[in-house]
Amino acid sequence: MTTAPQPDLESLTAALEQQGVRGVTIGWVDNNGTVRSRTVPIAALPTAARKGVGISSTFAVFDSHDAVTFAFEGIATPSGDVRLVPVIESAADVTPLAGQRGQAWVNGRQVAADGEAWPYCQRAVLERQVAAAAEAGFEVRAGFEIEMVVVRDDLVADPAGDDWRPAHRGPVYSPNALRDVDEFVHQLLGDLAAHGISIGQLHAEYGGAQVEIALDALDPLAMADTQVLARQTIHAAARAHGLRVSFAPITTADGAGNGWHLHTSLVREGRNALTGTGSDTDEHGLSTTGRGYLAGLLRELPGLVAVTAPTTGSLMRRRPGFWAGAYGFWGVENREAALRLVPSSPLLGTEHTNVELKACDASANPYLALAVVIAAGLAGVRDGAGATLPDPVQDDVGGWEDAAREAAGISPLATTHAQQRAHLLASDLVRDVLGEELLGAFVAVRDSDAAWAAEHTPEETVASLRWRY
Repeated sequence: MTTAPQPDLESLTAALEQQGVRGVTIGWVDNNGTVRSRTVPIAALPTAARKGVGISSTFAVFDSHDAVTFAFEGIATPSGDVRLVPVIESAADVTPLAGQRGQAWVNGRQVAADGEAWPYCQRAVLERQVAAAAEAGFEVRAGFEIEMVVVRDDLVADPAGDDWRPAHRGPVYSPNALRDVDEFVHQLLGDLAAHGISIGQLHAEYGGAQVEIALDALDPLAMADTQVLARQTIHAAARAHGLRVSFAPITTADGAGNGWHLHTSLVREGRNALTGTGSDTDEHGLSTTGRGYLAGLLRELPGLVAVTAPTTGSLMRRRPGFWAGAYGFWGVENREAALRLVPSSPLLGTEHTNVELKACDASANPYLALAVVIAAGLAGVRDGAGATLPDPVQDDVGGWEDAAREAAGISPLATTHAQQRAHLLASDLVRDVLGEELLGAFVAVRDSDAAWAAEHTPEETVASLRWRY
């Protein structure tokens, strides 16, 4: 197994013990966006870092209801074991958890039993795309906006049902809403800072009892790792105040749902490569590279969203008027567009340009979501796709007649499993990024989810996923 140099593990372990750490949780994210983990006693951390800990290969084919599907021939039996190895390249990679006494967190990668690469490791997929970007001369910057619904946990009579009460009463985007959860917000801000997680803002969102935080941009691997740690931090802070948080794509059948909007940009030689200068600037401030990047995302959008918003909950959330990216088009600061260009401005500066993907949520594996987005954008740059980038649309196209959307070349994104499955399998780019083995497992899991939903009402499906995230 080839790994980056590690710090002195014995010294790191001793330092953690001095801080009161008794156990270290190694986390990874499966194909449903569910965070899974193993916890080792602090004394076992050096051994775990060198040899990993055992986990079943069947985690690649767990569905959103914790059922194991053997529909994919690559993992068709319960036999097989892989190693979960904590990613410790510096002491900072192991984070003592401010909200969980005596516990620390580290993100993990999955490797084969002999230590070699395992084709189902989602982290490795992103590592390959970061390397591809570097080979093309780019760094990538990425950030997530995290939406969540906050409820009173002591009032949840039926965790799987609808008998739960919001923790704040609104109004939306109001300081009065946050006042209802003031103690939670106070602890959360402190815990995030203690964990080295930098955010741009926190506010009450549009949905019922909804709160959002925006993670500051980082390199893709750091951002995926930070997103996972942020979940753990938020859940622990909520629990400390008798609250419960759901990041699920949809928490009520008719509600707004939660997005985890994904922002990305390219950097070349220390400057934002999406922003134009001089003659290399269009009317939206995009460079030739920026137009190609955006065009690549738009071209691959149907296949991308099958990875970035993949579950039955994602499909139920994908409705016009909910800022969920229901139609395949782009716009400049248009929040109804699946791809929203956030341009530079005299106030914000030229480095601010980025592209937001609306159709992304917590049921996506963040490593896979970032990997396919990077690959699509880079393919657009490489192919010169910007030359065919259509004009932006600034309207809410959900209010247009079907004929008007058709004339503009705007199609709805998938709202059924069959549609999304077809788009996923039709994308050569997604197939290439994930690889045949991981794609096969991913499709099998989606099929298993769809089979469960087919035997239950929409309300039952929503309830079954509400507390998964």
